[in-house]
Amino acid sequence: MMKRLFKYLIALLGCVSVLAVTSCSESDGPNPQPGNKRTVLVYMIADNSLGGSSLMVDTQNLMQMQRAARNGAIKNGRLLVYHDPYGADKVPSLLEVTADGVKELKVYDAGVSSTDPDFMRSVLDEVASIAPAEQNWLVLWSHGTGWIETSDSRSVAQAAPQSFGQDLHPVRREMKVSTLANALGVGRYDVIYFDCCFMGCVEALYELRHSAREIVASATELPVEGMPYDVNVFAMFDEKAGAATLAANTLDYYLTGENVSTRSCTIAVVDTEALDALAAATKKVMQTGAVAPYSYTGVPFFRRYGVNSRTWDMGHYINSLDVEASILQEWNAAYSAAVTYYGSTPVSYGLDMTDFTGIGCNIVRTAADADVDGYRNQSWWKDVVVYNPSLY
Repeated sequence: MMKRLFKYLIALLGCVSVLAVTSCSESDGPNPQPGNKRTVLVYMIADNSLGGSSLMVDTQNLMQMQRAARNGAIKNGRLLVYHDPYGADKVPSLLEVTADGVKELKVYDAGVSSTDPDFMRSVLDEVASIAPAEQNWLVLWSHGTGWIETSDSRSVAQAAPQSFGQDLHPVRREMKVSTLANALGVGRYDVIYFDCCFMGCVEALYELRHSAREIVASATELPVEGMPYDVNVFAMFDEKAGAATLAANTLDYYLTGENVSTRSCTIAVVDTEALDALAAATKKVMQTGAVAPYSYTGVPFFRRYGVNSRTWDMGHYINSLDVEASILQEWNAAYSAAVTYYGSTPVSYGLDMTDFTGIGCNIVRTAADADVDGYRNQSWWKDVVVYNPSLY
């Protein structure tokens, strides 16, 4: 009897081993959990003015997420939030928002910066392990200024020294766009939504073109309320909704919503697979030697006052150049393929948005212009703008 039982156990273990090997060989990562079609992670770096006691935007947005979850928004998916609150004594945590409330999944070391690329990558890996899904969406929540890397001062003429993210403790630290791209990796996300200012510039989008299939971003300032989570959490878990739904909901919030600080918003959705073709078409424009005359006024000049974002409307700028019609026609086709949705309020922070076309870009008239704020480090400069012979 014992021999027969022993043989049965050996055979059973052999079957389990075969199944385990087969499972590992068929997947490079965690398999989606049954019923988990989409995991949404909000990477919320609020250890800055947004999370401070005067604004507490993170608290308000988390309450909106909870309210949506209680009302049945989360279907066939999971909503996780990496939350780094304001204050040196506050520790970051990984939360899950559910219909039954907020669960704390993990607490992190307060001594590590949320903008450290290795740490960020470890959080993203952890979420992928905890909540594998058929689709993965990421919301990047914090301050942002697009491609800009460095600055010697914070005067009107200079730009703030961060691209995405601002973490004040344990020491002030920000992320360059190239650093962010490295942390996000290649092809992990279906949608990335920037819930912050100025990330809708071609330099940042091009740097991140391998990080997600679609990117939602604003080329101008985004009002302090950010995304309307009480509406967009429903869209995040609606199989019929996509990136454009989130963008349209945000725009509608600032057009018609109540209790908004300002009716100012620009937003766009970019198909990242079309950005290489846009780069090639823009390079062809640059190779003609066309440059904007100093009499040209960018429409709009995103952020005329205060800190300079060094971003102008890209469609308006390129179409203002003295370039052969066929080249411009090719460029406009590439631009339309890349910018699949865009919209704005009639006015954004005092700027007329009549000619808004979706995303922004820096205007480089001379090689010296590329020496400002780390522009020479951008892939868009190296792959596209540098080929303009009139810059030298």
